[in-house]
Amino acid sequence: MRYELFIAKRYLRPQGGATFIFHLTVISMTGVALGVAALITVLSVMNGFANDIRSKILLGQSHIILKYWDGLANYETLLSSFATIPNVRACSPIIQSWGALYPTDYTSREPFFINFVGIDPDLEPPVTGIEEKIIAGSLDGFRQEMEKKDPGKTVKITDVAPSKPAGILIGKELAASMFGIYEPANLTKAEKNQLYQSVLGQRLTLISVPDQTESLTTGITRDKIFVIEGIFESGYYQYDFSWVYMSLPAAQYLLELPEQITQIQFRLHNYTEAATEKTYETLFTANKSLAGHGAPQTWMQFNSTFFEALLIEKITMRYILMIIIFVATFNIIATLFMVVTEKTRDIGLLRAIGAGRRNILFIFIFLGLIIGAIGAGFGVAGGFFLCKIIQWFPIQMPGGGQIYYVKYLPCEMEAIDFITVSLYTMTVSFLASLYPAFRASRLVPVEALRFN
Repeated sequence: MRYELFIAKRYLRPQGGATFIFHLTVISMTGVALGVAALITVLSVMNGFANDIRSKILLGQSHIILKYWDGLANYETLLSSFATIPNVRACSPIIQSWGALYPTDYTSREPFFINFVGIDPDLEPPVTGIEEKIIAGSLDGFRQEMEKKDPGKTVKITDVAPSKPAGILIGKELAASMFGIYEPANLTKAEKNQLYQSVLGQRLTLISVPDQTESLTTGITRDKIFVIEGIFESGYYQYDFSWVYMSLPAAQYLLELPEQITQIQFRLHNYTEAATEKTYETLFTANKSLAGHGAPQTWMQFNSTFFEALLIEKITMRYILMIIIFVATFNIIATLFMVVTEKTRDIGLLRAIGAGRRNILFIFIFLGLIIGAIGAGFGVAGGFFLCKIIQWFPIQMPGGGQIYYVKYLPCEMEAIDFITVSLYTMTVSFLASLYPAFRASRLVPVEALRFN
C-alpha cells in the first residue's frame, strides 16, 4: 500500500478529542450518498414509466409496417413469402385511414375523429394481440363478415338476409365518452365486462375521410352504419380513445378499395433496435420490386418523436439531479480545507523528513476520493434499496390508473444508471479534492512548523 493512501485513511478517523473534522467528513459522505440515492431512484422510476408506456404502445402497434399508398391486391401470396423471413413471427393485412364517428341515434352530437383499421380477425391477433385486449364482446361478427366475402365458403341464407350492419370494435375511453359511462377505480376484468355490456349493440355512423381530404366538407367521403360488437382496452389512452377496428370488407367499402389492402404489418420475435433494423433492411429489399409503393417503417420510426421526448426528459432530469451531487461535493472541499488546517504540523513534518509536494498532493486527493467512494457506495446501496421497496410495496397512483394510465408507480433499475452515477460521483469528488490538495502541497515546511 502506498503510504499516501495509508495516511489518507488515518485522517478519516477521529483523532483524540478532536472529532469536529470527523463529523464534518461524515456529513460530506452523507450528502454524497443522499444525492446518489436520489438520482438512482428518480432515474429508475423514469425508466419504469418509459418502459411501461413503450410496452403499451408496442402492444397496440406492430413492429414493422409496409405501406402501399395505391392499394395492394392479391396480397395472400406476398403474406406467405414474408412469413418465411427470419425473425418474422406473424404478419397481417390491414386498411388504415381516419374518419368521423358518432352514435346513429344522437346525430346532433359532435363527431369523434378517429383512426379506423380494417383487419382480418384471424391474422390480426398474432400481430397486435387485439383479441386479448377485448373486455366486452368478441370478434365473431368480424369472422362472419370475412366468411361472406369468401366465395369458397358456404353461407347460410339466415346470415345473408336480412343483412345486419357491420361490426365495429371501439376503445373503452371512446365508449365512456360517447355514452357517458363512469368507470370506478380498481375494477376487475369481469366487472369491466359487465359495465360495458350495455354499449354492445349500439349503432354508430362512421364517415370515412381519405388521407388527401382536409375536412368533412371537402373531398369524397363515404358513410356506413356499424353496430358495436366489442370494447377493447390497450392500457394506452390515445389508442383507447381514438382507434376503432372493423373487418377488412367494411374498410374496403369505406375507402372504395375492393379486395385491396393498404398496409402489411409484422410482429417480430426479436424487436430490439438492431434486430428490427436487420429485418427492416430485408423487407425493404423485398419491397423494392413492388414499384410505386411505400417503404417499410419500424416501430422506432413511427414513434420517433415520442421516444425522443422520453429520452430528452430522462437526460434533462439526470443533469438536474446531478447538481445535487455536485453541491454535495462542496462539503468535501470544506472538509479537506479543515483537514489541511488541522494537519498543517503533520504536513510540515512529512515535508521535513523527505516527502515531496507530489506525495502531499496524493494524500489529500486520496482522502477526497475515499470520501466520495464511501458516499457513492452508500448512495448506490440506498438507491437500490429504495427501488426495491417501491417494487415490493407498489405506490398506487392517483385515480387508480385512470388519470395517469399507470396504476402503480413503476420502477425499473438499469445497470448503466448505477455505473454512470458512480463514475460521475468519483469524478466530481476527484475534482473537488484537487484545489485543497494543491494548497496543502504548496505549504513550506519551515512555515508549517514555525507556529505549530
